[in-house]
Amino acid sequence: MHTFYVPSIQINEKIATVRGSEQHHLRNVLRLGLGDTIRIVDGKGSICIGEIYKINTEATEAKILSRNFYERNTPSLTLFQGLPKNDKMEMILQKTTELGVTQIVPMSTERSLQKPSENRCERWHRVVLSATKQCKRAWLPELCEMQQFENCLNTLQKYTLSLIFWENEKEQHLKAALRKAPEVESIAFLVGPEGGFTDKEVDAAIENRCIPVTIGSNILRTETAAIVSIAIATYEYQI
Repeated sequence: MHTFYVPSIQINEKIATVRGSEQHHLRNVLRLGLGDTIRIVDGKGSICIGEIYKINTEATEAKILSRNFYERNTPSLTLFQGLPKNDKMEMILQKTTELGVTQIVPMSTERSLQKPSENRCERWHRVVLSATKQCKRAWLPELCEMQQFENCLNTLQKYTLSLIFWENEKEQHLKAALRKAPEVESIAFLVGPEGGFTDKEVDAAIENRCIPVTIGSNILRTETAAIVSIAIATYEYQI
C-alpha cells in the first residue's frame, strides 16, 4: 500500500484530499485509480487508510476507512548539525529520519564550508518527507531554518540533556552519558561539520551546560557521527 503525506488541514472526519506533488505522484506516476486503498499520514501522529473515490487533475479524494493516532516517542531527539559539504546533508536527513529524530537544525559553525541555497533547502524538505513516508513514521521531523552556532547555544536550556561530540573527549562515552539520564524528556545532539568544532566553540558549548562526549576511538565523518548518535539514542531509549 502506497503512503501519501496529506496535511491535517486537508483531512476531515470522512475525506482526505491529496493535492500538489503528492497528487501528481499518485495520479501520474503510480497511476492509482478509483477503489485503490492508500495510507495517509499527516505528519502529526495520525495515520489513515483511505479508499480513492474521486480523481481529477487538481486533487484526489479518498474516503477514510480507518484512523489511528500515535503519540510522540520520548525522549525527543534534536540534531544540531554543522553544515557539511556537498550532498552529505541529504544522507544525514534521510537516515536520522528513518531512525526517529524529532527535529533537525542545520547549523553554521566556524568550519562550515557552505551556505545552502533556497533550492537546496527545498530539496532537504523533500528528503525528510520521502524518508518519513518510506519508514512509515506517524510524525514528520521538524526541519528548521539554518541557525548560527551561537543562536543554537542560546536554545539549549530547553533541553533536558545537551551533548556535543568532540574528537578530543576521551573519557565520557555517549552510551554512558545517556545511561546516566534514563528518564530525560528531550536531548540535543551537537555534531560538527568536516573538521569538527573549534576549541572556542566547544568551550562555549560547555559553558551552556553541554556535555562533551565521544562515540569511540575512531574519528568519524560528520555524517557517520550524526547517524550513529541518533541510532545509539533510539537503541538506549527503545524508541
